[in-house]
Amino acid sequence: MTLDPLVKLLAHREALLDSLSRTGDMRRGSITLNFRTCGKANCACAASFHPGHGPYYAYTVKVDGKTKTRQFRVGAALTKIEREVAEYRDFRAMCDRLLKVNEAICDGRPVHESTPEKKRRSPPNSRGRSPTKSKR
Repeated sequence: MTLDPLVKLLAHREALLDSLSRTGDMRRGSITLNFRTCGKANCACAASFHPGHGPYYAYTVKVDGKTKTRQFRVGAALTKIEREVAEYRDFRAMCDRLLKVNEAICDGRPVHESTPEKKRRSPPNSRGRSPTKSKR
C-alpha cells in the first residue's frame, strides 16, 4: 500500500519545519585562510617558494552594504565562528528544501473550478475622506 504523494510531501514539510525550529546560533559570512609576507627582505617569507606567515583566518560579512572583516588565529573564537557559519549554511539549505517541498505541495493540490474567485478591491484610503471646504 503506497501513500498518497501529497501526504508524503506534507510529512516531509513537517519534518523540515521541525528541523528549522531546532537550529542553533548562526551567522552569515564566510571564512577564508590566508598566508602573508611580512615585507622584511631577510625573512624566509621573502623567498618565492615560501607560502608566507600564517595561517590567518578572516571572517568576512556584508552588513548594510559594507564589508566587515575580522582576523583570527587558530583558537576558540575561530572554532565558534566556524560552527555558526556552518549552522547558517545548513539553515539556508533547509530553507531551499522547504521551498521546493512547498512548491511541490502547491502543484499537487487540486484546483477547484467550482469556487468562483472573488473580485479583488483595492484597499480603502488610509487617510479617510478629504475634509469638506467650509463655507464663508
